[in-house]
Amino acid sequence: MRIDSQVEPLVREALAAAIARDPQRSGQAAQAIADQGSDAFQYAAGLCVAIDAFALFDLHGGRPTDDAIGSLAASFAQMETWADIDDQTARTFLTAIADQRDPTAVLPADVAVRTSFVIGGWLLSAFPPEERGWEEFLDEALAALEAAPDRP
Repeated sequence: MRIDSQVEPLVREALAAAIARDPQRSGQAAQAIADQGSDAFQYAAGLCVAIDAFALFDLHGGRPTDDAIGSLAASFAQMETWADIDDQTARTFLTAIADQRDPTAVLPADVAVRTSFVIGGWLLSAFPPEERGWEEFLDEALAALEAAPDRP
């Protein structure tokens, strides 16, 4: 996957806003992405889902079990109440990315995109590898995604 150098900083800011638990900043970050046009917005959403999947698989050493997904979803809903994303939405989203499916196939597009940024920020900040911050974990994810062969 080629990482677009114009969109990546906008995705990074949207993730940072979610990590900061700042709804106003999150809204501004989403608007900055939307202002780039629909192609950039779709790319940003896809990139965020890919980052989420990387973090989820890294955390579990592969596809997490359904029980692990349920536990993560419950923890997320409890810890990130500011985002108003319930346990079932989180579970549906996490199951979709664990199964390498497009979350917009199982959730409304606006919910899937919003959830991707909030869950992505949570996965990056709550579970970074040993003694690394979320930004280093994000850099690792981006490097891995860029090195991976493109999927058809």
